[in-house]
Order: sequence, then C-alpha cells, then structure tokens
Amino acid sequence: MRIRRRDPGATVPYPEPDVFRRGARRTTVVRIALALALVAAAALELGFARGGGVTEASYLPSNGTSVVVMDFSYSITGSSFRLIVNALRKIAASGNPVGLVGFSDVAYELLPPGTPARELEPIARLFIPLPSRNGQVVFPSSPWAALQGGTRISTGLRLADDSLQREHVGKASIILISDLETASEDAPSVVDAVSSLEGHGYSLHLIGLDPTPPSLHFFEGLAGKNAFVREKTLSASVKHPGSSGLLSGQTPWAFLLGAALIAVLLAANEQWCGELDLSGLRRAR
Repeated sequence: MRIRRRDPGATVPYPEPDVFRRGARRTTVVRIALALALVAAAALELGFARGGGVTEASYLPSNGTSVVVMDFSYSITGSSFRLIVNALRKIAASGNPVGLVGFSDVAYELLPPGTPARELEPIARLFIPLPSRNGQVVFPSSPWAALQGGTRISTGLRLADDSLQREHVGKASIILISDLETASEDAPSVVDAVSSLEGHGYSLHLIGLDPTPPSLHFFEGLAGKNAFVREKTLSASVKHPGSSGLLSGQTPWAFLLGAALIAVLLAANEQWCGELDLSGLRRAR
C-alpha cells in the first residue's frame, strides 16, 4: 500500500525573496535575545522568592554551635531593631545549633547550647514593630523586662563560655549583639572573659549597635577589627522563610519589579515575534 504524500500546496512567486530572509533573521535574533532575557529575569526572580533574601551568616563555621549573647540593657533602643532581627535570622539560616544568653547587670541562659536554630525566630519577632496608626514604633511586650538595667558585658560572655563547657562543646562561635557600652569597672572582666573564650577555642564575633568611638576602640583592640560583622551585611531586610514579607514591615519591591520585568518581556515577545506582517509586500503581477 502506497501512502500518498501531502501536497505542499501551490507556491506563490514573489520577485523579492530576500525580504523574507531578512525578516526571518530579524525574528530569530529578537527571539533569542528575549529568551535569554526571560531566563535571566526568571532566575533573578527565583532568587528573590527563595528564602525571601535570607542568607546565612557567612562568618559562622559549619557544623558548629552558635551562641548569641544579647544586650538587654536600657541602652539598647528600638532604632537598632532591624540589625537585631536580620542578625538573628541570618544566624538561624546557617542551620547550626544555637544557644542564647541575655544580659544587663546579670546574665541568664535563655536557650541552652544545642537548641535548634529555628528557636531564634520567636526572639527575632519580639524586635519587629507592631502595626501603628500614628507611625510610632511600638514593640511587643518584652518578656525580659526584669533583666533590663545596667550593662556588664563580661557576665554574658562568661555565661556563654560556661554553658559551652558544661555541654562539652568543642567548636562554637560567640556572637555578641550589643552597643558595647559596658560599665567602666567591668572592662578588666571583659578582657578576662574574651581571653577565656579564645583559650577554649571559641571564636568571637561582634555586632555593634551604634557604639560610641571609645567603646568601639576598646573592642577593636581586644578582639580585632575582623571580629566585627559589617553592618552592610545586616542592613538589608530579611524575612523568615515561609512567612509573609510584610511580617518584617518591608514590601518586597525587588520581587515585584522582577515580576513586572517578566511581564514586559512576555508582552514584547508577543508584539515583536507574532505573525509575519505581509501588508507591505508588493503584489506580483
């Protein structure tokens, strides 16, 4: 049985075939350019969507324990809340087991070393302003109001050191979140506490909340400038994975702009790569 070939149809002669070849080349170039732009925009949008911009703290070692030592003294004000929230969420994103020590005049162990990193999120939310009609910055009620008083940084560092030793943790990082304003008589104790941490092999990282020049100079001389976490790495808003971007009071502008860019590129594809326009072709006689 022979299968009849389909008739390709009658051909229409045209005296200027180069017009079609030029149109085909132009369309091919436009389609490739738009396809590359769409792939790049989609990849960028995926990056914005995954984790809401959460990036783990790169200064923390892998497979170690991270103990956060937080200053709850009266000197810490709401103006630093973004740095605190972003720091806690980046530490949590690293996935390392954590511990949490809060201090002012005295120190308290709020989370023991080995606690799952996700337990830092409820702490971070306490530094997120509540909705306010008059624009005033209002925070949730603090469960550690009884801790607030003066500042003795050495008490927090010592308790973090003791808790790690108690749990026989060999690899750990201490992250001090403070304005670094300790009592003058506490300075020698701070020196001893930092020396003890170094002796046990624990690294110290400092997140300074707008410290004064004297306090900054003291800790730079004690721990080195490299111990400080650069503020610009914490200034970008960070939202908790799986939560609304509005939770942190930030509109995801980058994500919205990326979506708008994809929409524009798709519209351009429809406009420039549609059916071939034959209205301007000369009729053959």
